[in-house]
Amino acid sequence: MARLSQEKINEIRQSVDIVDVIGQYLALEKKGRNYMAVCPFHDDTHPSMSVSPDKQIFMCFVCHTGGNVFTFLQEYLKISYIEAVKKVAEIGRIDLSDYQLDVEKRPINQEHVALYQMHQEAQKIYSYYLNTKLGLEAKTYLLNRQFTDELIKEFQIGYAPLEPVLHQSFEKLGFQEIDMVKSGLVIESQKNFDRFNDRIMFPLFNQQGQVIGFSGRIYKPTQTDAKYMNSPESDIFIKGQTLYHYHQCREAVKQAGFVYLLEGFMDVIAMYKAGIGNTLAIMGTALTKGHIQALRRLTNTVHLCLDGDQAGQAAMSKAARELEEAGFKVQIIILPDGKDPDEIYQMHGQEGLEEVLRKTVKPIEFQMDFEYQLVDPLNYDDRKQYLEKMCYEITQITDDIDRDYYIHVLSKKSGFSYEIIQQRVVGMKPQRIEDTVHREIKKTIQIIDKYRKAEHDLLFYMLNSKDVALKYEAKAGFMYNDAYRVIASYIVDYYRNHSHLEVADLINSIQKEQLIQTVIEISQSALPLNYEEKAIDDYIKTIAANARKMKKEQLLEQFNYSLDPSQKAQILNEIVKLENEKESI
Repeated sequence: MARLSQEKINEIRQSVDIVDVIGQYLALEKKGRNYMAVCPFHDDTHPSMSVSPDKQIFMCFVCHTGGNVFTFLQEYLKISYIEAVKKVAEIGRIDLSDYQLDVEKRPINQEHVALYQMHQEAQKIYSYYLNTKLGLEAKTYLLNRQFTDELIKEFQIGYAPLEPVLHQSFEKLGFQEIDMVKSGLVIESQKNFDRFNDRIMFPLFNQQGQVIGFSGRIYKPTQTDAKYMNSPESDIFIKGQTLYHYHQCREAVKQAGFVYLLEGFMDVIAMYKAGIGNTLAIMGTALTKGHIQALRRLTNTVHLCLDGDQAGQAAMSKAARELEEAGFKVQIIILPDGKDPDEIYQMHGQEGLEEVLRKTVKPIEFQMDFEYQLVDPLNYDDRKQYLEKMCYEITQITDDIDRDYYIHVLSKKSGFSYEIIQQRVVGMKPQRIEDTVHREIKKTIQIIDKYRKAEHDLLFYMLNSKDVALKYEAKAGFMYNDAYRVIASYIVDYYRNHSHLEVADLINSIQKEQLIQTVIEISQSALPLNYEEKAIDDYIKTIAANARKMKKEQLLEQFNYSLDPSQKAQILNEIVKLENEKESI
């Protein structure tokens, strides 16, 4: 089978629009000719990443991460270059069946291999027992709860019998006792035994679809233990990085354009029963930065749907703020009567659940209602404190019409006049860093001296004109800055086969991260595209002058260390020649 040529890789890149691809993962806002997004590669809350449809590249003006569509997918999805090429080919519908693609294998932490293997084995064992005589009562319970065989298979539900079947199996397979305990599946005691027994088992998966833990549920009226028992956190199961249903929901999220973020895995399963697959659950824990990073890889729009009780509402308020600060578009679903989606589905079926999910509110509306529940309307201090909180929230609204609307809403709720609230909002300084970001965006690459500036600016025009690149090759052919010199050689080589340079294709051939970032930064410089020949000649003269200057310094150093009079005379002759060359270019 043939290997991918550079031409084929360029064809794959050109089969998609970088704006469309990045738009699947980040919220993009058009600013002039480019698009802006909250950068996912550093702790960013306001748009600092620019996406250029003209050049088919992206660049963050704060952390300086940049590249083409392949680079973005590599960094964002944490995949190899070849995997990124394959993904773009799939998006662009380019057939690669005739090509040999050597996908790099991700390094595996050997200490974790046994833990993954034991969890995989446990899932098989639990699935087996659910369909035996020992699991008959548990299976009947599931069927009565509208769990079909297809649903059981989809979520790989099983049954843990009373006997310590895992420990016995692990011993036969040769696993060490210490690893069994580290897995969380076996509890250490004088006689080791299984953590889970006589429970319906729901496997928990990581983002790659590997089993990393379990949640066990009681199913008999006579069982008095806690309804749910979860695996303890381990080296492979970290709640703050785990979102239930993540590896299974990607396509459904892509189709819907958003994800429902739920509280528990039973809510996910209830939604799936109702034909809704774009769902995730945070497993009853608080939303973390790990969750937010994982969400960014799926979508930029989240519909929050946590439990309707007081704790769930408080968690929803906090999560909505964190998601909005991270650049997500957020809608909130308020569940009636403190119910969760699973209970609503059981009581009202698919139509009832779908009707509830259609009723969404903006986070600011939810925040106003939620905070007002905590206010004593007859207590002036309570109302004033509520007003201060909500005025701050209103300052975060960028749209003038929306801001005016919510000032009216707040006036009705709080009892304070529109004018007072408006004055308060105007007087508050929004806690934003937009001005700082804009200043960062306006900064160009720092130029150390006139020689480096000449090399930098000449590279910019070489990227945009073959004539300039050819003039550089003929009259200079050298840059003092190591990175610039290498980039210049890539540009000259590119023009040997092309009349016009595409930055997004050029960096395909470079593939060195630091050089790619430098190319992106130079290509985004605030220089006019049109140039004068004299300016190009001046750049080349300055570069040549620097070369002579460096050569002269080397010769003077040799002169000072030389003891041979004839050799000193020869060095002086070379220095004179350099001086005479000043006006020759």
